[in-house]
Amino acid sequence: MPVSLHKKNYLQLLCVCLCGFGLAWHIIHKAFTVSFTHDEAYTYTHYLHQGFMDIVSYKTPYTNNHILNTVLMKYSEVFFGSSEIALRLPNILAFIVYSLFAVLLLYTHCRKFLLPCYLLLTLNPYLLDFFALARGYGLSIAFLMMSVYYLSRFYISRKTIHLILFNAGAFLAVMSNFSLLNYYVAVLIIHNLLEFYIHKKSYHFFQTNKINIVAVIISGMVLYEPLRRISKMNLLDFGGKNGFLEDTVGTAIYSLFYEAHVPDLYMGILKSTILLVVIFTSGLIIFKLAQKDNLFFRSNTILTLCNLVLLAIAGITILQHLLMGNDYYVHRFALFFYPLFMLNFIFLICFVSQKVSLKIPLLSCYLIVSLLIYNLYINHNLIYFKDWKQDRPIKNIMQVLVSEHEKQPDKQIRLGINWLFEPVTNFYRYTWDLKWMNPTHRRGLSKYDDYILIFKHDKEFESVSTKPVLYSDELTGIVLLKNRN
Repeated sequence: MPVSLHKKNYLQLLCVCLCGFGLAWHIIHKAFTVSFTHDEAYTYTHYLHQGFMDIVSYKTPYTNNHILNTVLMKYSEVFFGSSEIALRLPNILAFIVYSLFAVLLLYTHCRKFLLPCYLLLTLNPYLLDFFALARGYGLSIAFLMMSVYYLSRFYISRKTIHLILFNAGAFLAVMSNFSLLNYYVAVLIIHNLLEFYIHKKSYHFFQTNKINIVAVIISGMVLYEPLRRISKMNLLDFGGKNGFLEDTVGTAIYSLFYEAHVPDLYMGILKSTILLVVIFTSGLIIFKLAQKDNLFFRSNTILTLCNLVLLAIAGITILQHLLMGNDYYVHRFALFFYPLFMLNFIFLICFVSQKVSLKIPLLSCYLIVSLLIYNLYINHNLIYFKDWKQDRPIKNIMQVLVSEHEKQPDKQIRLGINWLFEPVTNFYRYTWDLKWMNPTHRRGLSKYDDYILIFKHDKEFESVSTKPVLYSDELTGIVLLKNRN
């Protein structure tokens, strides 16, 4: 390797580390300061203190229980306590895992584009949110990246350990979020198709899949009971009813821009660009198949894998909707498509760079990175999470109630709430050991409530609007009222 190229790689790696540290600081700061959210608190109050086997077996069936996240939260609390950052620690560490395997993957296959491609994979404000939240989405995407990396290593090394680690990554991704089940199925199918095509003469199904079969059996044994209970209660509700392009692709684009408005014209352009990248790559693969260009598939296995896995997941999702009525992925359920699509785009750019001047694809990468940096700049925030914006002021409101109680330390306080605030208020009541506060509930307001926590747009607000306001949040329209002395 020429010295100049080595220096360039070293400089890019240093810049990647600096960018990674900067993004990690953003994630840690947000995890430390922002109020716990409805879904996080629901996991804490309903699942965290169950036994290990009760969590894993889905004794209380509800998809809020992201199994691996719940287990890791449980043991993080044992070692580090019940602060927000302690409970969110597994997902903060997941960002390090995601970054590590992204860099390893790029360094192996696309070294000249290391810095811009790392930024393509990380500069998504909506994605970054989930590495600061105690939910399973950040963990699932980190382990997805791990599985892709080790499968790519297997194609190079043919070592069994890499195939084992691929399956481990995919299994952990599914255990973090059941949305990744289609990914695991799709990647096993595409892996077999690639093995069959590249190694036609030596391909034997059972020989190729002996590790995969063992992994699938183990995964099936662990996942059978949770999936049985979910299917029995019809809990796989991802939200999309209109179509893959509109629901999954459309909401993934909207989520990238966080809360910024995306005009219909721009939405059309972005959808067309995404389709163009995927279809162009698929067309290239079909063309090379027609040419029987085995060398292309040997040297561009990772590009072929990422493209065909994307298409396979889309196909499986559409079939599930048509045959079983399952919803299409939307918003956070569709988040894992972002790194998969970006990997497709990245490895396509790397392939093109081998055929044309390096400057053209490199400039294209940096142009998109510049747009992503601008998008992150205008849409980043350290005060709330997009999907749980309504929970932004709850921690501050609970601190106001603590101050109120100090004025009457012998008084037992009742807080009437909008039902949305039940998990979070009970989370802080429990973790702050507020024995003087009655548990909040979802049965509505009562004249016996000492304080009232509702939205200004709630129908109940009109009847209590003259009460003294102790806290008001203009961003969310939430108010804390004093109902009686």
